[in-house]
Amino acid sequence: MTSDIAYLRSVALGYRLSQALYVFAELGVADLLAAGPATPDALAGRCGVHPPSLRRLLRVAGAMGLIIEGPGGLQELTDRGRLLRKDVEGSQWGRVRAVGEPWHWGPWGRLLETVSTGKSAFETEHGANSFDYFDRTRGAGDTMMSRVTDEARVRGAAIADAFDFSGSRHLVDVGGGRGAILGVVLSRHPHLRGTLIDLPYAVEGAASVLDELGVADRCDVVAGDFRSGVPTDGDVYLLSAVVHSWSDDDSARLIRRCLAHGERVLVVDEVLADAGLPALLKDLQLMVFSGGRLRTMEEYESLFARAGACLLRHQVIRPGELLFEGESRR
Repeated sequence: MTSDIAYLRSVALGYRLSQALYVFAELGVADLLAAGPATPDALAGRCGVHPPSLRRLLRVAGAMGLIIEGPGGLQELTDRGRLLRKDVEGSQWGRVRAVGEPWHWGPWGRLLETVSTGKSAFETEHGANSFDYFDRTRGAGDTMMSRVTDEARVRGAAIADAFDFSGSRHLVDVGGGRGAILGVVLSRHPHLRGTLIDLPYAVEGAASVLDELGVADRCDVVAGDFRSGVPTDGDVYLLSAVVHSWSDDDSARLIRRCLAHGERVLVVDEVLADAGLPALLKDLQLMVFSGGRLRTMEEYESLFARAGACLLRHQVIRPGELLFEGESRR
């Protein structure tokens, strides 16, 4: 019983660690310490915050293994803390900031309301679904897009390896953010052209990502709402980490819309199968933020059928993440 009590208490009070981590990241302490050890007072001066309060936060950061205290009270960054720098491979700075921001934090306080009514807590809190909110609130949108762009590069490489694009000519990335996935795929397949479509906040910055990947001359960027329509000149349409944000009806409608123009639709997403706690919590996240959901294999098969599509094949491209290939039944 003692261990159960300790577990429940640690989970119930976990928000305190989350917020301490967020403030540590928001103040940029890890970046400041990248230049070398510093005293708490020196850090407070650089951050422009109250020195005694920062010292107390740094004690918690030390207990979390982010920093260690050396001679003379100098604070030094650990390997774990290094991951909160903005400029390192595997940086978690964007993710930590995103989950700690008030716009993200607030809706989770309405989880009971969502479970009671089935309505997205984010929409109740902010008066708009998360994507429309990001589009009108650029700071939040920038934070979110920065978080997902690095992950998108990794997913793009997996997609490029998993699907044979040799017979394709034009890939349309629907809801592709800043274009990292599309850019990686085009860089691996020089014969392909591409079109990226997403809301204005999402595609802002896409030009530099595509240019960095050397494919800007083969890619068009469309600032638009794919809920209203998609570009009509593609032969392959990609929905990567998109349909999980929408209801079955909306997702089926989107798949159907893509197949009205293209020969193939590729849906890339996580699948619930003997899911552990992280996947189950992501499913709750989608419920809170957009009314979407993670789906089982059977639910994906049903979704393609509802869209009037034939599910040709599916394959694992990363642990827990599958690529589904579909075509129209017409």
